Amino acid sequence: MQVRQALGYVMGMALAASANAHVSLKSPCVRYTPFCDSCPEIPSGQALDQNINAPIGTHDSISQPLCKFTTPYSRPAVEWTAGTTVDVEFRDHAAVHGGGHCQFALSYDGGKTFVVIHDELRYCFVGGPSSSNTAAQLSYSIPLPADLPSGDKVVFAWAWNNAIGNREFYMNCADVAIKGSGSSFSGPEMLVANYGPDSPFIPEFNGDYETAIDLYNARKTITVSGSGGGIGPVAPGNNTTSPGVYSAVDDSIVPGSPTDVGVNPSGGYSAPGMGSVPGSPEAGSPDAATGADTPLVPDTFDDTGSFGYASGPDGQTVPTSTAPAYNGVTPPSPFYTTPVDSPAAGGYAATSVPAAPPVYHARMAAIPAPAPPPAHTTSKCA
Repeated sequence: MQVRQALGYVMGMALAASANAHVSLKSPCVRYTPFCDSCPEIPSGQALDQNINAPIGTHDSISQPLCKFTTPYSRPAVEWTAGTTVDVEFRDHAAVHGGGHCQFALSYDGGKTFVVIHDELRYCFVGGPSSSNTAAQLSYSIPLPADLPSGDKVVFAWAWNNAIGNREFYMNCADVAIKGSGSSFSGPEMLVANYGPDSPFIPEFNGDYETAIDLYNARKTITVSGSGGGIGPVAPGNNTTSPGVYSAVDDSIVPGSPTDVGVNPSGGYSAPGMGSVPGSPEAGSPDAATGADTPLVPDTFDDTGSFGYASGPDGQTVPTSTAPAYNGVTPPSPFYTTPVDSPAAGGYAATSVPAAPPVYHARMAAIPAPAPPPAHTTSKCA
């Protein structure tokens, strides 16, 4: 009994440590943040993101879609004006992995296409060469280009590839409104790296902060417009929404319908040559009947403050928790856990990690626009 209690204590400390690792976007209000009581109400059927600081993928696997969640808030969290400078703040969860490359980008088409408006390459969060996990900077002033188009359903994204530790990709998104006079804006397309085996690979920097700068310099130029159109790669079946309208994935697909392009009957998505992501459990399956998570095999841990991984019964690799050593104690193996995001919470089940970058928008349904909120320029988060 004492051994079991001691094991539970160590495991509890590991989970507590995991909840305080990495960084996350604080302001503007990121989708489903548990730390911002002034944010819009989360959409029906969704849950607060208690793992908001976790990566959405590694070079080996993908755990969540771009932005983490594809269903937006019902209204913008903040309103910005083109040509001004906005302050972006981050929440310190204790590990910045020696800095790395950060991109700040906008999407006018619901998250299909992201155009970069600001880079913090090499030293994001640390300000210079560093081997530290402690942040030296947690806020940035982002100049908004003067020729940005207007849009009240714009997605603001922060993306980060860390310098030290596991090869991970982090991304948070906020729903914003922009007042502008431009008809379109051209800039670099956001680089998505270390996000599944088919994405570009950025290795550990090992002190060389020029690592992967060539990839960022090679980003192609794309053009976005206030009507929501983006010039860039769009997978078949993604053009089923009105431009500039918030949209959400609808799992109730009618097989054979015009919207059933690249869609699994279970609500997943796929694309030729890019693998697939299963959706919610099939009716009649054990998981569907019980609602239980698929059991996982033991995690493996390291002491770098990075993700542990577990495998589902079919061999898929699933990120499960962030588990650094806590006060010098490395969590033991075996250690069991369950995925934070269940299908009901807007995430994916344990066996839903694809072997390639996902293609979203299985079936996109326009969400009726609510009455515009009072104009405000800041998001007050705890």
